[in-house]
Amino acid sequence: MPTGLLPGTATVIATSGESVSVGAVLNDVVAPGIFTANASGQGVAAAQVLRLKANGAQIYESISRYDTSLNQFVAEPIDFGPDLGTAGDQLILTLFGTGWRYRSAIAAVTCTIGGVSMEILYAGPQGGYVGLDQINLVLPRSLAGRGEIDLVLTVDGKLANTVKIHFK
Repeated sequence: MPTGLLPGTATVIATSGESVSVGAVLNDVVAPGIFTANASGQGVAAAQVLRLKANGAQIYESISRYDTSLNQFVAEPIDFGPDLGTAGDQLILTLFGTGWRYRSAIAAVTCTIGGVSMEILYAGPQGGYVGLDQINLVLPRSLAGRGEIDLVLTVDGKLANTVKIHFK
């Protein structure tokens, strides 16, 4: 949708040669949708983990991989590593989707993973791709060992599709 389009019903006119199609679409300010690795809206989230090491190193890790024997995407377990207190790794999940860049406030974005509330650091445009939004959130060590669990996102009271995250 073009930037600046007001919320509500809009008329869409598509033309191809001499053919004309007319339809109506609802333009909503916020309509959150989380992308998934398999592009179905279900399963493992299209996301990555940023590992912040105590020595300042930053490492990006994928949370999914394509399994050729199963012919599908599978979750790659997120490993917190050893608990070294304040010297332990901090993990930031970067979640990709669309429909939350025009949220009313950062406080209007909530996320739970396995029922645990997450600290949201950022929710807005991704910056590199038109229409792509991202959310950055802190993964608490309390999620370690939980296996595959649900990630539930709400933006301005609107629920996104539920996706899966796997923890070692």
